[in-house]
Amino acid sequence: MKRLVLLGAGHAHMVALRQFAREPLPETELVVVSPSRWQYYSGMIPGWLAGHYRFDQCRVLVEPTVIAAGGRLVLDRAVELRATEQEVVLASGERVPYDLLSVDVGSASDSAVLNEPDSMILGVKPVERFAEDWPATERSLRARARPRIVVLGGGAGGAEIAMALARRSADCDQAGVVLVAGSNGVVPGFRPRFRRLVRRALMRCGVEIVEEYGEPVVDGVRLAGGRRMRADAVLVSTGGRALPFLGASGLAVDEAGFVRVDASHRSTSHHNVFVAGDACSRVDQRLDRSGVHAVRAGPILARNLAAAISGKPLARFYPRRFSLYLLAAGDCTAIGSYGPLTFSGAWVWKWKDRIDRGFVDSFPGA
Repeated sequence: MKRLVLLGAGHAHMVALRQFAREPLPETELVVVSPSRWQYYSGMIPGWLAGHYRFDQCRVLVEPTVIAAGGRLVLDRAVELRATEQEVVLASGERVPYDLLSVDVGSASDSAVLNEPDSMILGVKPVERFAEDWPATERSLRARARPRIVVLGGGAGGAEIAMALARRSADCDQAGVVLVAGSNGVVPGFRPRFRRLVRRALMRCGVEIVEEYGEPVVDGVRLAGGRRMRADAVLVSTGGRALPFLGASGLAVDEAGFVRVDASHRSTSHHNVFVAGDACSRVDQRLDRSGVHAVRAGPILARNLAAAISGKPLARFYPRRFSLYLLAAGDCTAIGSYGPLTFSGAWVWKWKDRIDRGFVDSFPGA
C-alpha cells in the first residue's frame, strides 16, 4: 500500500479530495496535513469584510471532506520538506514519510514586518491567518477616533479589500481607506475599460488612491519618494512570496522560491511530488497565481495523483484561454472581465455571489 500525503488544504486539494470521495483511490493510505481545521474561501473574504457574509459562510470544515475521501487529517504545520528522504517535518516534531506527495500550501504576503506584536500590520495571505487576526484589529480600530487604514497592493485582491473596508468604514462612521497601488496603478494587466471601472468604483467608495510604491513601517507606510503616511492599520496585499521551507526542500524552485512544475503539475526534479496553487511555477507557460486556476487544476491534479499511484500516463492541465474574473466593489455591485469583455453592475455581484456560495456549499463541511 502506498502513502499519499496532501500537504495543505488549499482550493486545488479540496477539489481533488472531493473527487477522491467519488472515485476512491485503490490501495492507498491518504494523509492530509493542514494547520487549520478550516478552509477559507478567498473569493468571499472581501464580502465578509464588507459585512455581506457571516464568518461561518466563508469557510468549510476540512475533515468531513478528508473522511469522505477515505483519508486522515493531521492538524499541524509543515516546517521542513526533505524531498530526498521523502518526508515532511511538522511543527510538533512529527515526521510524515510519503511515497507520493502533493503540495498546496499557498503563499504568504510579501513583507518582513508582518504580524509583529502590536504592529497592526497584517498580511492577507495566508487567508486563514488573516481571517483569524482581523477581528481583533477591527476592534482596536473601532476604539480609535477616525482611524486610517492603508491597503498595500493595487492588484484585484488589494482593490477588493480596499472597497470592502471603505464600505465597512462608512457603516461604522470611521475615517478613510487608502490604497497604495504602486507605480503601475490599479489592477495592472487587465484591459483599459476594466481598469477604468475599478478606479471609478474605488473613488465612489471614497478610497484614496496613491500610485506609488510603498512599504510598511512600524507607524504606517513609507512611500518610494520618501514621504511617510501615518496608518492605524496596514493590510499587505502585494505579490505573495513562497513559503521558505519549499526553497530548502531540495525540489527545483524558480528564482522566487516557488516549486518548478511541468504541465502535469509534477515537480521537474522529483517525479513523486506534485504542486498546485500559489506554491508552484509552471516551466512551460506563465500561470497567474489565483484561486480561479487553483480550482480548475483540482480535477486534473486528482486524476494525475491517481495515475501516478497506478503507473498510468499523466494528463496536462490546460488553462482556459480566457479566465472569468469577478471583482466585488464593496456595495453589492461587481466588475467582471472575460477576455475582451468587461461588464459591471448589481447583476454581476449576484452572479459572483451565486458562484461563491455554490463552491462552499459543494463541500460537506460547509
